[in-house]
This record gives sequence, structure tokens and C-alpha cells, in this order.
Amino acid sequence: MDNAAPHRQTPRTISSALANSPHTTHTEEHMLAKTMARKRMLVLAGASVTLAGLLAGCTAGTADTSGGNNDSNTVSGNKASGKSITIGFSGPAADHGWLGAINSSAIAEAKKYKDATLKVAEGTNDANLQISQVESFVNDKVDAIVLLPTDGAALTQVAIQAMQAGIPVINVDREFSSTFAARVTVLGDNYGMGVSAGTYICGALKGKKNAIVSEIAGIDSLPLTQDRSKGFTAALND
Repeated sequence: MDNAAPHRQTPRTISSALANSPHTTHTEEHMLAKTMARKRMLVLAGASVTLAGLLAGCTAGTADTSGGNNDSNTVSGNKASGKSITIGFSGPAADHGWLGAINSSAIAEAKKYKDATLKVAEGTNDANLQISQVESFVNDKVDAIVLLPTDGAALTQVAIQAMQAGIPVINVDREFSSTFAARVTVLGDNYGMGVSAGTYICGALKGKKNAIVSEIAGIDSLPLTQDRSKGFTAALND
């Protein structure tokens, strides 16, 4: 951004308080909101695709390995019922639309497969309760666990235990602190989200000198919040 970079106040997060800027219009605010929503929806889409792939892969009919022309080797053959599976799903409390969409999309996808059962644990923001939910999935010997942790670091150890028990874990959105805790990880471009927000703010300020920009923190201990803040700061200092 040209001229003096805006002063960065604490606490940190991705959003910025510029509602009183004379250069900020409702149209620009809507544009930023749409950009951020699109990035979050990419994670939702990624999680849905991962679940769909997991369901299709686990429930597909057994392929013919004899070399003959068997219909089970075709796309239509994969629609045949296979071994019944159970997938456990646990996530935070659906206290906003994006998390609610994650839950509803997972349930809708599972309904497409007659030989798949999706066990959805009650959404919670209590890491200890979520740990007990994963432990219950392990005790129930589910075939896979999809986990959107309320705190990635706090859920890492129980996810490792599930993996060691032979249950693949799919980590969504909030990353574990160990690569051994998940078979697949689905993340959004959180640094990029911060850059998008910072770029918008720079444009809205239109070169205003000595501007003061404040950020409103989310859950500051989460790596995704930290990445967004880093991206936001980098855009302001560019």
C-alpha cells in the first residue's frame, strides 16, 4: 500500500473495523463478504468431496480382477452396493451458517448411499467432550472418522489413537499438530483470506495517510486465525 502503512492494533484477527471510513461503501463491504464466503465455501466443498469420495470408495462393488469384461469395473458398476460401512462425524457447535452447512451437507451426502451409515456426534465447542466422542467412535469400531476439531492441537492425540487403531481420520479446516493424526487433511487458504481482507482495506483507504486499522480477533490460539492475521498484515505492509 502506498504512503504510511496503517497502524495495527491488537487484538488480532482477519476482520477490520473501517465502517466509519468515508471511502468505504456498502457495495465494497458486500464484495469483501462475498470473497471471504467463497473461500470458506471452498473448504466446505472440499470436505463434501472428501466425504463423497470416502463413501464411494468404501461402498463400491468389488472389482473383477480376472481380466474379463465385468460391469463392476465400470462407473455404473461402482454404484452397486458393497460392504456396509459406518463413518463417525464430529465437529464444533453449529453456531454460524458455515458450520451448519458442513453438518447438513455431510448428512445429505451420506443419504445417497444405502450401505453407508453416518453417525453424527452432537456439535460442541468443548475439546474434552469432542475427545470423548472420538473415543466412542473408536470403541464402536467405525470404519472412518471425519473430524472438524474445535481445537486441532487438543484433538491431535485422540486422532492419532484412532489412526493407530486402524481407523482413517479425515481432518477438516482446523489442522492437527501432527501429520500422523490424519490420513487426509482438508484446509482453506487462510493466509489468502487474510491477504484478501487486507487488500480490500488498502483499496478502501485510497492512500489515506496515518490510517488506523483495527482487527477483531476470533479464536487467537488457532493456527487458521494466526495465518489469516499474517496474510492481513502482509497485505497492509505491501
